[in-house]
Amino acid sequence: MIAIPTIEERLAFARAHVEWGRGVIARQQQYVRELRESGHDTEAEKLLAAEKLLAVFERTQKVFERDLADLEKRRWALQQPRLDPGSEN
Repeated sequence: MIAIPTIEERLAFARAHVEWGRGVIARQQQYVRELRESGHDTEAEKLLAAEKLLAVFERTQKVFERDLADLEKRRWALQQPRLDPGSEN
């Protein structure tokens, strides 16, 4: 039997993904800075590849963050009281 994760489990996973992605981006940004500062012509190709990879990481991070925001909205909606269709409220 496959267990369906709860909203809280999904939120925890999404938060971990966002944090992990931030670390990946920080490391890649540092690598790009180091390549720029080296100033060697032989590093130009590496720099271009590193910048392209950083752009991919940043786009992926946006997806992770949108997913987290969506899950937080869903949890908020699930926590709201439901109106009984037969009630006068």
